[in-house]
Amino acid sequence: MTQFSLPEDAKRGGHCGVQAVAIAAQKLLEETKQIFKANCSRIKKQRSWVGGTLHHERVKVLKHLGVKFKEVNPNYTKGVTLQRFVKDIANPKATYIVTTTHHVQLVKGSDILDQRGVSNVSDFWGSRKKISKPVLQIIKAA
Repeated sequence: MTQFSLPEDAKRGGHCGVQAVAIAAQKLLEETKQIFKANCSRIKKQRSWVGGTLHHERVKVLKHLGVKFKEVNPNYTKGVTLQRFVKDIANPKATYIVTTTHHVQLVKGSDILDQRGVSNVSDFWGSRKKISKPVLQIIKAA
C-alpha cells in the first residue's frame, strides 16, 4: 500500500501529476520527473517543461515503474465532484489518483494529498472540482 505523504524532495509548482505518480510509486519527485522526460515524447519535445502531464502519460509512467493499479469505471466518476467521490464512491481504505479540472491529487479515506500536503476533503480547496479523467485505484506500489 502507498505511504500517504509528500516525497522528501516535494515542492510547490505545476507538477501535480508527476507528484501523484511519485507518491504512488514511492519515488522522489525529481527522479519521477526525469522518468516522465525519458518516457513521454510530448514532454521530450518541450524545452522548458515544468511538470504538466496528461492522463495517458501518467498511466504510461505508472506502468513503467511497475505500479499495479486499476481504472475505476468512468460511468461512476466522470463529472462527479471530488467531495462526492470521497463520500459516495471511494473505498475508504484504498488510495486513488484523481484528475479533476486542471489538477491531479491523491485520495485516501477522506484525505486529499497534493503539493500543499494532506487535507481533509471538507477543508480541501478543490473539493468542488469535477473529475475529468478516469480515476486510478492504486493496488500496489512497485
